[in-house]
Amino acid sequence: MPLDTATIAPKARQEYLRIGKQFGSTDTLNQANKTLEALHKYAPTLKNHGFNGADSARLSDARDALIAAGIGRAEVEGQRKLTNKGFVAALKEGKSVRETARSVLHAGRNDLEEKGDEATANAIAVALDQTRAAQDDAEKLAVQLDTLRDVLKREGVTAVVHDRGGPDAIARLGIAADALRATAKEREGQSTVAATEQLDLIDGIVVTLARSARKAARAAARETKQPALAAAFELTHLYGTRGERGQAPEEASGAPG
Repeated sequence: MPLDTATIAPKARQEYLRIGKQFGSTDTLNQANKTLEALHKYAPTLKNHGFNGADSARLSDARDALIAAGIGRAEVEGQRKLTNKGFVAALKEGKSVRETARSVLHAGRNDLEEKGDEATANAIAVALDQTRAAQDDAEKLAVQLDTLRDVLKREGVTAVVHDRGGPDAIARLGIAADALRATAKEREGQSTVAATEQLDLIDGIVVTLARSARKAARAAARETKQPALAAAFELTHLYGTRGERGQAPEEASGAPG
């Protein structure tokens, strides 16, 4: 039956969107197909480990919604896949340079406090407080990078961070902020905002269900001593091979579903 997203609670909807933005729809479609194929064989075993028939049906409906949206057709998926990969790469670099810049500023603040320059040290503290939490929203993250760059370029800060990676951080912050804004604009221009959000929502539902199925499969595999069962549900289309998954983020504790 058609996937009904209208009844999803606002908080859960935002979490699905957050997750969905991190993956290309081609990858989520491929993962949905793989998980559904594994469920065809192992669904009864997973039922008592947290993943039931209703979950399977919802995953199938979400997969069908992606197909109905044109995902899987080369002329539709090509540009979106490239754009999503660019968007995810820009977010990853933005968060990486954000962490580096904050580390540089922490060291600079310690130096300034030791020298008694409380005013400049406090300016750094304000910037650090404003950039405390990472964002998956491109514009919000870009604003954070702007904030860090501005304080790194501030008179009194530049000198104390010069030999701590300050100049490189300033350059990277500017490039990363520009990339975030450019990829976000390209992504929005590819289709209507509403259509893009709907695909992100479906992607988030698929990823959440695939993760749940994997968790249930691992529990079932341990109990039944069937390693092949767990292997059948690995998230290879989302995170690649086993070695690559070592770098993949685990499910957020607040993920819906």
